[in-house]
Amino acid sequence: MTQLQTDIRNHRLISGQFGAITFGKWGIEFSDRHSFATLTDTPRNATHTDGTWHLSQGRWQATLQTTQTNQTSIVAHAQVTAFDDAPLQDAVLRMVFDKHDIAHGVIAGKTYQHRDTDKYRLFPLNQAPDVRLVGTDGREIIITLDTFDGAGRFAPYLYLRDRGDHWIIHARLLPINPVDHVWLRWANRFFTLSAPDPLARALWDMPGGQKMLWRLRERLGRHCPEIQAVPLNTVLTGQTLSLGVTCRFL
Repeated sequence: MTQLQTDIRNHRLISGQFGAITFGKWGIEFSDRHSFATLTDTPRNATHTDGTWHLSQGRWQATLQTTQTNQTSIVAHAQVTAFDDAPLQDAVLRMVFDKHDIAHGVIAGKTYQHRDTDKYRLFPLNQAPDVRLVGTDGREIIITLDTFDGAGRFAPYLYLRDRGDHWIIHARLLPINPVDHVWLRWANRFFTLSAPDPLARALWDMPGGQKMLWRLRERLGRHCPEIQAVPLNTVLTGQTLSLGVTCRFL
């Protein structure tokens, strides 16, 4: 039997190995219009002080509990709690796997090879109950989103992404309609331009506008210009968003 090995510190998965497949780091991400909070990358316009995340549009508490529950499973549970009435574009539980020794990924019944497309193959939970990574030796890693709470304003999604030397899997909460704000932006490495809010809302509300612009860059991948509409919903003081996933190694 292939052994699952993990290095979990302070309830965070630092690294792991299952046969030849290696993975890590796993963590939480969440963002408003101007700030990005993360446990695994470099935050943008966000600071973490005395257990509180300070974003440009509000204060938050984030917790992550990660446990290897048996010889074949890892369970992770993430929560973000608003300390102010504050807008949020998403909340994420992020899992990263090295692409080496993984033959392909599967989501919503479709199989994908790793081509470094940087496409977010994003599906609502009712269309994609799990994400699977299949090793070159035929072994499977199955990720399921078992529990979630979107405070009535966010819905659950899973996505599979091939970027660089990694497969990236997100369990994600995204705003549901009617959304409170629409951020229409064009970003590049030099600057970010935002459309005036009334124009962004008008384009969002026009027939076909939401379908065309909603997270356009994410859906089309790295060769698409960084143009997309990002909706945000307000989380009220004291409300908590949560995600709970199980990762099974078979």
